[in-house]
Amino acid sequence: MKKWYRNTIVKAILIGTVIVASILASLSGVLLIGYQGEGVVTSESILQFQKGAYKESEAFANRMRQVMYMVLDEMQAGLQLETSDGKYDPKRLVDVIEYDESHTISGKNQSGLAYTLKELTEWGEAYDSGDMGMSDIVVCEKPDGTYYYYYLDDFMAVLKEKKLQVNMPYPEEEETHSYEAWLDEIWNVLKQGFYPDMYWGENLLIQDAEGKVIYKSFWPFQQGIQEKYAPEGAENILEVVNKTPELNGKLEEVFSALSNTVSSVAETVEMYQQNGDRWAEGNTNLQYLVANTASKKVYTNISEYEDYANVEKNIEKIKSIGKFVVVKDKLADFETNMDVAASEWSDMLKGYFPQEDKAEGQYILAAAVDTTFPVQDVFYTGEKEYGKYAPYLQNAGIVLIISVILLIVSFVWLTVCAGRRPEDEELYLNGFDRLKTILGAATVFIPWIFLTFFVGSMWSGFGYQEMPYVDSNFYKGYIIYEFSISASDAMVLSFYVGMTMVLFLIGYLSLVRRIKGRTLWKNSALRWVCGVFGEFWKHRSVCWRTVLLIAGFVGMHWLAFMFVSVGIAPYLILLLAADGAALYFGIRKAIEKDRIRRGIKEIASGNVHYQIPLEKMHGESREMAELVNSIGDGLNNAVASAMKSERLKTDLITNVSHDIKTPLTSIINYVDLLKRENLQDPKIQGYLDVLEAKAQRLKTLTEDVVEASKVSSGNISLEMMDVNLVEMVNQTIGEFSEKMEAKKLTIVASLPEEQAIVHVDGRRMWRVLENIFNNAAKYAMPGTRVYADLRVNEGKVSFSLKNVSENPLNINAEELTERFIRGDVSRSTEGSGLGLSIARDLTEMQGGKFNLYVDGDLFKVMIEF
Repeated sequence: MKKWYRNTIVKAILIGTVIVASILASLSGVLLIGYQGEGVVTSESILQFQKGAYKESEAFANRMRQVMYMVLDEMQAGLQLETSDGKYDPKRLVDVIEYDESHTISGKNQSGLAYTLKELTEWGEAYDSGDMGMSDIVVCEKPDGTYYYYYLDDFMAVLKEKKLQVNMPYPEEEETHSYEAWLDEIWNVLKQGFYPDMYWGENLLIQDAEGKVIYKSFWPFQQGIQEKYAPEGAENILEVVNKTPELNGKLEEVFSALSNTVSSVAETVEMYQQNGDRWAEGNTNLQYLVANTASKKVYTNISEYEDYANVEKNIEKIKSIGKFVVVKDKLADFETNMDVAASEWSDMLKGYFPQEDKAEGQYILAAAVDTTFPVQDVFYTGEKEYGKYAPYLQNAGIVLIISVILLIVSFVWLTVCAGRRPEDEELYLNGFDRLKTILGAATVFIPWIFLTFFVGSMWSGFGYQEMPYVDSNFYKGYIIYEFSISASDAMVLSFYVGMTMVLFLIGYLSLVRRIKGRTLWKNSALRWVCGVFGEFWKHRSVCWRTVLLIAGFVGMHWLAFMFVSVGIAPYLILLLAADGAALYFGIRKAIEKDRIRRGIKEIASGNVHYQIPLEKMHGESREMAELVNSIGDGLNNAVASAMKSERLKTDLITNVSHDIKTPLTSIINYVDLLKRENLQDPKIQGYLDVLEAKAQRLKTLTEDVVEASKVSSGNISLEMMDVNLVEMVNQTIGEFSEKMEAKKLTIVASLPEEQAIVHVDGRRMWRVLENIFNNAAKYAMPGTRVYADLRVNEGKVSFSLKNVSENPLNINAEELTERFIRGDVSRSTEGSGLGLSIARDLTEMQGGKFNLYVDGDLFKVMIEF
């Protein structure tokens, strides 16, 4: 097949390949990326998975490092939450300021703002949703610039009891503005969080009974937390802040520290209590020890490693059980049999045990995992999962590569063939390609946005198994240690990627066709905007007035909205007046436009005498109507001039033909008289024959010219009657049989047996048939057939005459019915070039249709009544 690669079926296969390949590539990519996050997939292992190689993988190293983070977190939590004998102490004091700054629980109340572990834990559980409640507080500024804090209800109680008083900004009147009523106004303003200065200015002062200014200003503070418990040794937080100079003016920082401490300590205690002995000896394949060289203290999960004197021996034991790391003060002393970075482990240890003071000693960390996995812990599970998924991931890597190759090949193929068909080199655009470029893009992009939101709302994401832990700042978090994708996940992802690719292909292939067809800019919205601006600029003298009128009208409405919003309702009267004026002028313009439209319609239909009424028309509309009336006058004059010219030509042709006809008749008669004389000379007889033939041809031409002139001027009276067209066609065939035989033409007639009655002028209809048969006799190729076909069908009579032309038809069918037009270029045949024109005009005058058809050398006349 020629250019088979452009076939519709091939394109459909390519589109299907793109969709399927994109789905497979997405699924494979998700698998590889998901397991790459766990270290299962690396650039070196993507096609080289080995069953049982888990302990050598990056996944194993990552899991070991993550577990050690959790171990150190729990170790730090234990140091903070336990007594010296290793038991949880719920009565241990937590200084809020100290904890917020250093995450240290010293057990001492240093700032005055301290709570027990039990109180903070219960407080955090009560506000686990994150909303710790709000308390309304009033900040009062003293003349010396320091602050004093009240709870709103306490503040209002002091004012109502008149222990302190606020100076009123206006005279007190018993009924309208009493002091008690004004205090209620102050309470409402403070409760809503507004500053009193916004309502009564900056001259509000709080004074004692003697008139001494106690506070020069006051305002609301709404970032306070509802207190579930009182601080150690105080009734509430405000008491501590008011008594502690270091906290004065720092109320926002105090509540922020309290909020952070409550949530963090509660989560730390929860983690501490939930984890229990998860990493204890016998529950894990992990062995570790952390030793301090100064305090000689060892932290470990193996009882036999607790003696500091045997630290080095115990480290060697740890190194012998499987995969291990040993971290010391210097990176040069780092030891491991895994492919890990020394800096990562060193930073981990220093993050938990800062070593700023060398006198406090250095920390040593040794950890190892028994790679025979005797205990079914997270390392055991990881080894099983790795062996389970490794073959699938290898296949996913291969599928990903093949899918990407297929996508590239298919995209290139579709790009080359877009808009092309196998049969030619034309570019074919569809209806979508003819949309404005920005509209086409929106048609693709907007459904994709809805698709994304729909899928996003129905799908919660890939499955993960999670393990709780806390980071170095004791904030609760989760560590993802196993990635999984279910069948429903795969179906959702496949649907989303498939539909996305369908929409993308619609837009992409349309873009390619637009670029090939050079319509990208032509159909762009920017070009349309430029065109609109160009039209505007071209007609700016008219457009500016319209723009200004609309701008003024819209501006008045906006002003109305603004004034109404501030209570100036009378402006609506002006707005209604503007709307009424706009309605009046709009109706007037519509009426004027309709008058002009009707005038143009009348003139276009041929009524060139029509004049548009000009009364009540103004400005541009009146000017346009006058111009249209001028066009009608001009057309009327042109039509009158053309008709006069046509009459002059018709009269000229008729008069000249009549003048030629008189001497021509004499010539023909004298030639006839000469032929009756007994002239024996054959040469003279030949001359007479030629003279007779040319005279007869001139007579026929004169008659045709007169006939054509009468037909074109309509100067013919028709005598309509019922005529049997079958009988007339048979008679015509008989009349032309001798002439046809002279050119060796055979007439093949196909006429119905029943009558074909038409209501025509018999004499004119005979002239029509005579002309078309005479045309065939003159111009048909000798030795061929002439087909005459008459049919009667559903109230219609159709007659056709077909023949093969002797000479090439170098003009179209329409031109053959023009006057003095002949099909033979050499004009070697006898004819006036008026026969078909006369036949057409006579047929149409009798209510019929006359059509010519030319197909190569085939010539066909079709007449219908």
